[in-house]
Order: sequence, then structure tokens, then C-alpha cells
Amino acid sequence: MSESLLSFSEVLLFGRELSDLKLKQRSVRLAEEVEEDYDFSKKFTKIDGVHVREDDRVLVQVGDAANEKSGIYKVIKDGDKFKFDKRKKVPHDSFVYIRRGRQFKHTHWQQIANRHSEQLFIEQDGRRRGRGVNNFIGDQFGGDARLARIYGFAYDGTYYEMPEPTIFLVHGEGESATGGNLPHGFKLQTSNDANAPDTTQQAARAPMNPSVSGVAAADYQMANDIRVWNYDQADYTIRMDIAAGQIEDVLLDVYFEYDAPMMSGAKVSGAKVSGAKVSGAKVSGAKVSGAKVSGAKVSGAKARGE
Repeated sequence: MSESLLSFSEVLLFGRELSDLKLKQRSVRLAEEVEEDYDFSKKFTKIDGVHVREDDRVLVQVGDAANEKSGIYKVIKDGDKFKFDKRKKVPHDSFVYIRRGRQFKHTHWQQIANRHSEQLFIEQDGRRRGRGVNNFIGDQFGGDARLARIYGFAYDGTYYEMPEPTIFLVHGEGESATGGNLPHGFKLQTSNDANAPDTTQQAARAPMNPSVSGVAAADYQMANDIRVWNYDQADYTIRMDIAAGQIEDVLLDVYFEYDAPMMSGAKVSGAKVSGAKVSGAKVSGAKVSGAKVSGAKVSGAKARGE
């Protein structure tokens, strides 16, 4: 986080990437369409106008039909140039996201061949888009999107602990919040003067650099492996709260108990209640439209649009 006059709008999320719940997606750096007679021993330095690097993953579609040559290839070095190696297949109906390239950057390709060894990748328009003009949430699912368990956040110079860890959609690997888990007492040379004293970094402490922690001082300890993701408060994301327990607690009570906290703002439309007696019921923020009640006794209720 670079400090500026707009720093107050920046939010830092502290947490860890989920290892047991990942977004099902594949991404490669580049894509290439070649002719059916393409020579895979051919050497190159660029793909789609971008200089390749060793170990790059490249989506290669050979010709315009399903075949046993199309797939995801690894780029290996051969002298001063590169070539393709180690073809991998993609499951039927899976999407592959392209991160770089002059022509295919930020495109999605779907593998539609439903055969064991053959592959056919068709460039798609990305995904089904909503009716709105922005599609903010959908645009978040790029090649570096992932889910993280967030324990706290820093905003406007203060660190706030989350009441309970919450899952957020984040992007990239984030930055280590503990200096890469430096051991306690690690000596950091701060001057070229041999006689100058060393300073000691405490890896378990919150990072002391305000550009990383977002705070000027802290009285809390930060556990190892915690990472931080930097966002603006106007950015869009997805938050997922998880409830665990007996089915009657997390499902039945939520929908059928009058005082269930998650029933606030519920909408019931087209309901029909016949011969029912309702007395002293408590409904918080509920919206009832088009309901038909016959022979019922309702105390303190407000009927609208009957």
C-alpha cells in the first residue's frame, strides 16, 4: 500500500489462502493457434507477440477440429530458443483462462471434445454476462483469483479483528505479513557502517512498515504464514459466511423459527393461509405481498394489498 492522500480508502485483508477449498479453474500464460501440420520440434522465442519464459504453460489448438495434439504444453529451453514439451489434457467442458498475449490476452477457451485423448479448444466470450453494464463480480474471476480465510483487516490506520474468520475472494498470492516468517531475533543490517548497531526484526510481530501493515503501531502478535491483500474500499469482492452445526440449527431453525436472526428481511409472496390463527407473532423486516388469509385472526399485523 503506497501512502497518499487517498490512503484512507485502502483496505488491507489479513489471512491465509484456503488449501481445502479452491476455485476450480485453469490458467496459462499464453495461447497459440497453429495449422494441422505444425512441427512441434520447431523452436521459437515469442508466442502471440510475447517473449516466452522457461516453464511457461501455453494452450495450443491445432487446426479447427478435435485431435490428439491440442492441449496445454510446457515451454522448455533448447539452446538460445524454446520449444513445446509435455502435453497435458483438459477435462471436457473445462475452461482455460489466458493471462497474457497480444491477441488472446484475458480470453477464455472451452475444451468441448468429449473423447479420452482428443482435445478441441473453442475461444469463448469469457462467461455468461449479467444484464448490467459493469459485471463487477464476474470480472473478478481471472487467472489469479482464489479464496482466503480472512482473520482481520486494517483500515484508516487501525487494525480490526474479525469476530470469526470469514472467507473472501482475493487475487494473487498476497504479501507476507511477517517478513517471510523470519526467525525471532533475526539481525537486519541497516547501515554500511560496520560499527553501526543491527536492528532486530520480530517475525511474529505485526509488520512495522506502515505500507505493509497499514498501521503506525500495534499491540498484537501476527502468526506465521499470514498474508495481506491490498484493496480499495470501492473494489468488489465476494464474502462467504459459513455456519456449521446440526441441520435443525443451520437450516430448519433459520427458516421456521420466528426469532431466527437470519430471517430478517425475508420475502414471502403468494402465500395462502386458510383457517389459521396467528396471535402475537413477531416478524422482523419481513415483506409479505399478495397473501391470502381467510378466517384467520391476526393481532397487530398490518395488511397491505389484499
